[in-house]
Amino acid sequence: MTRREFLRLLGSAGIAMPALIGSSGCAPVLTRTDANTGLSLCCVAGDVTPDGAVIWLRAEADSEVFLQYSKELSLSDFAAVGPFPVDRDADFTAHVKLENLQPATVYYYRAAVSGKQPGPIAHFVTAPGPDDLTKVSFCCSGDTRESYKPFTAMNAIRAQRPDFFLHLGDTIYADRGGTAHRLAEFWAKYRANRDDAASQLCFSEISTYVTWDDHEVADDYLPGNPLAPIGRRAFLDYWPVRRNLEEPERIYRSFRWGKALELFILDARQYRDRKRGTMLGKSQKEWLLEELSRSDAIFKFIATSVPMAGGGSDRWDGYPRERTEILGYIRQKNISGVIFLSADLHCAAITRIPKSSGLRDITTGPLAAPLNRITSGTANRYEFFMAENFNFAKITVDPKAEPVQALVEFIDQDNRTFYHTKMKPS
Repeated sequence: MTRREFLRLLGSAGIAMPALIGSSGCAPVLTRTDANTGLSLCCVAGDVTPDGAVIWLRAEADSEVFLQYSKELSLSDFAAVGPFPVDRDADFTAHVKLENLQPATVYYYRAAVSGKQPGPIAHFVTAPGPDDLTKVSFCCSGDTRESYKPFTAMNAIRAQRPDFFLHLGDTIYADRGGTAHRLAEFWAKYRANRDDAASQLCFSEISTYVTWDDHEVADDYLPGNPLAPIGRRAFLDYWPVRRNLEEPERIYRSFRWGKALELFILDARQYRDRKRGTMLGKSQKEWLLEELSRSDAIFKFIATSVPMAGGGSDRWDGYPRERTEILGYIRQKNISGVIFLSADLHCAAITRIPKSSGLRDITTGPLAAPLNRITSGTANRYEFFMAENFNFAKITVDPKAEPVQALVEFIDQDNRTFYHTKMKPS
């Protein structure tokens, strides 16, 4: 739908032209449902590809929403998709797909509830094509607990201007500050975390990829926990995750960003089986190994949410046989450029994974949660360890550089870099 068709449609509904094209500025913070726009919280762009994105939004009950988008900040000439009804069974949220976009391009967008003024303008950048030599940077971290608001680290992430942000799990703490048992209570946890000015401003400028960990359900939960299906549903209701039509509850997936990198996002929770010694389950493990061997990206970042070494039986130490199989496959197939990304341990660390032929795990966080006062960081596996601040990692890959390396920077909530290093793909 073009801008002209959109205006004609809303004009027939009695909406005045100035309400549609007046200046809205860029992303003021939305907390409760805004009477003028009918929108609640903020839009979140996610699971971006070279030609598409998923936009998450929330609006007043029983409303229908259009999404306007353009390569121009003013949105004076925009395309529109919709209308889409918000889903009463998903807390009045909607997931809107944008398709047929151009790679490596900034897109501006806003939601417009039928009969209301359009909402604030946000933006994201699409991924470059698989052979594009564009420099790519992203930030990653995990662990956001409501009682630690405001999430000031999100301001620092926004200031770094990465191409995207990867949330490595514990996006809420459903088991702290009042335990969630019913779906509505899980939804309320997400609303409370999203009702954070720094997060909303960050999401308005940077697209997001996300996985979950245990606190979206309960501490160290296993798949048999009766709350697991409820927590998973709430997670998928509140994040812009591309849904697999054959497996609608699937969370693991991958995304390519030019020649620089491919991102493999694992689900380290819902397929666990301690009797069989698996964290990933048969299908996910086979998918990971096959896709790793197929990828010709310079770097392959594996987002696993829990650390590859250390931290006890709830992490990969509790699944040593499967870990050995994955590491052995990478070595056997001579797959270069593999780096693991994790959170959950509430510290910043670079770990040399034992018996891995030199592979490393970058552990980040917390964004806003208790600091790790248990792990000493003196173990030989640690190349770097610090548990003194809220933090995230920024990773930059420039395929045109000689030699090609991944620049890894640890940055605190005040936007200060406190450690950096470079990693080679071999």
